[in-house]
Amino acid sequence: MRLNKAAAIVLAATLGIVGAWAQTKPVVAVLSSDSPLFSTATVSETRVGARLSVGEPLLIVGSQAAKIVLDGVPTLWYQVKTAESATGWIPGSRLSFTATAFKRSAFQTQDQYVAYIIMAARPGEKVVATRSYEKVSKGDTGYFVASNDEALPVTVVWERNLAATPSEEYLPAGFPPELMPFVYYVEWPIIELAGEQNASSLKDLAKTLPKKYPVEDGFYAEAIDEDIAWYMPSETSYGSTDYGYEEEYGDDYAYSEEEYGDYDDSYDPDFIEGTESYGFIKVGSTVILGQHADINGGDNWADEMEAFVGKEAVVTELPGEDGQGFLCVRVKGNGYAWRVRDVALKGRGEKGSYGYKVGDRVIIGAHRYIDEDNNWAEDMAAYVGQTAKITSFEGTDGTESPIVHVDIDNGDWYWRLETLSPAP
Repeated sequence: MRLNKAAAIVLAATLGIVGAWAQTKPVVAVLSSDSPLFSTATVSETRVGARLSVGEPLLIVGSQAAKIVLDGVPTLWYQVKTAESATGWIPGSRLSFTATAFKRSAFQTQDQYVAYIIMAARPGEKVVATRSYEKVSKGDTGYFVASNDEALPVTVVWERNLAATPSEEYLPAGFPPELMPFVYYVEWPIIELAGEQNASSLKDLAKTLPKKYPVEDGFYAEAIDEDIAWYMPSETSYGSTDYGYEEEYGDDYAYSEEEYGDYDDSYDPDFIEGTESYGFIKVGSTVILGQHADINGGDNWADEMEAFVGKEAVVTELPGEDGQGFLCVRVKGNGYAWRVRDVALKGRGEKGSYGYKVGDRVIIGAHRYIDEDNNWAEDMAAYVGQTAKITSFEGTDGTESPIVHVDIDNGDWYWRLETLSPAP
């Protein structure tokens, strides 16, 4: 994939400030809802410079100490720079933050994801391989070096001896020759940032990696990993056994069913996901605010929110989902969006209970994918849409989603509270 225009602009802008960010982790936020980019910290149609879409990464370049009341709520404003190098102001309540790094699932398009990596990655930034590619194995860790405008645009030093012989054309001046066997060029979606606070020094890596991995391990990925919806090339089809290579390279390079068997994908294309419900939480409800979990691509969190954790607040708005797909509320007293799954409804249950109690009657909903896990069995589909009574709370599942037992299945299945809804 060649570098898109927006990403190229970001790259140029980033190179201009590389000295300033070399030792400091850039603060990059992601839009949690569509929003105008205002030329000043004022909500006015005459001050709109551009209209941005959910999932857009924004480099934070400043903030305004004073708050402005927006929709009846005090809101902190942030000065931001877009992928096209436009600058302006965005209300903090429309931004998602993370103390680590956003995953691909936080973005709507590959262009957004590429722009985010270019904004956030420093030389020596630790990365993780999200899928296997030739000599790179899924789960490998590495260190971002640089990017270019070619088919394999990302230069990474991997923590494995690949016996690589990379072209020096795309390596920065002064690159340690000891690291050459560890360099492999990959496409943008192959990597995710690990989210560490500090980047590693290439000089230090040149001293440690050759000693730790003196010989090649011989790994080579010959089959494609899991589907990534906005990444897969149009000519690739997982419904066939040649994986899209036959047309380009001929029969000799096509993977056959005899060699690799049927492609097994954990994603069920026939599964119809449920949707999160606000439960008993509504405008006017008093809730106890809680810390967000870093899940499904981010935590939608700002450091300033810490001061409100554990405090009561009255819900003023139900704005819908954030950039990671979780329902939020806005409350009196601060300008942030609070995830419903991380608040408690005063007088009705604990954090994440959506206000439900044992004995409440609910309508069963199908689960949805969270971090690629829907905690679902085919036999559960027979109960979707039926009315049931909650009989017990059973903690949380692997996605930190609270789960319960109900009466209509005799307690056979665990049901996520988030996709239940109050029965009329």
